[in-house]
Amino acid sequence: MSTILEHPAAQALLDQTDVAPQTVNSCFRRLTAFIQRYLPFFYRQEHRQHADTILRGKLTGLQRKTTEPIATQAHQKRRPLQHFVGAGLWSDEAVTDELRRHVHAEIAHPEAVLVLDPSAVAKKGNDSCGVQRQWCGSLGQVENCQVGVFLGYATPRGKALVAARLYLPPERAADPQHRQKTYVPKDITYQEKWRIGLDLVRGPGRDLPHAWVVGDDEFGRASELRAQLRLDHERYALDVPCNTQIRDLSGRRPPSRPGGQSRLPEWESVEAWADRQPKKRWRYCMRSRGKPTKELGKLIK
Repeated sequence: MSTILEHPAAQALLDQTDVAPQTVNSCFRRLTAFIQRYLPFFYRQEHRQHADTILRGKLTGLQRKTTEPIATQAHQKRRPLQHFVGAGLWSDEAVTDELRRHVHAEIAHPEAVLVLDPSAVAKKGNDSCGVQRQWCGSLGQVENCQVGVFLGYATPRGKALVAARLYLPPERAADPQHRQKTYVPKDITYQEKWRIGLDLVRGPGRDLPHAWVVGDDEFGRASELRAQLRLDHERYALDVPCNTQIRDLSGRRPPSRPGGQSRLPEWESVEAWADRQPKKRWRYCMRSRGKPTKELGKLIK
């Protein structure tokens, strides 16, 4: 009985998966050079070793790339690696500052885009910082999880994550036992996700040349965020929920009395406004997974 692997097309694909030793050696040398740029920011020898172990573990084929399986694979004790990641006395800010300098040197571009994105990771138990039952976008439901706000940098020359901050729900921010157990600094207080995103754009984002700030409706629904971006003279494209209320300022209503001034248009949902637009204002483009999506063209100025 033949198998799918005996099919000629399958054999051709398998032939393409062969990796020459020279290719692997080249990757090893590049990784070693990459690590050397960041090791000086870990002042103790054991911290430099732990950083090397963690990074190499993240690049392996482990199904779960958390500290415990990485330590097991590297034949090291779990607790020292966990302490290094969660409470090690090294400056995360210094490392991420160097990361942005590295990104600037390699892929910076004046037409780049800053990408705001909240992301959640499902967790078991309550020992992780900021974990509780909350909306988990990756699962599409309320679940026990941690949520972070991330800042990506996309350019014609490449892309990279350049900043991130953990979202601390108000209940966790007000819980002294949770704060102490998970090493939350005293100056960290509750912030809405859109405020965290704005801080990332105004802080780390300012270090990188860019033309646009983009994000999903988690950020677009926050009218104050949109107002602050306008005050900062940032061009932005943010998703908004279909029931968002807007007024099309290009159209005016007749005056309520003869000789009076024309009036502002009435409020309507963005969905109703979009349905009223002529077909020629729409265009099709390709999104992820090759699926076409209809977008309104020539409206962003």
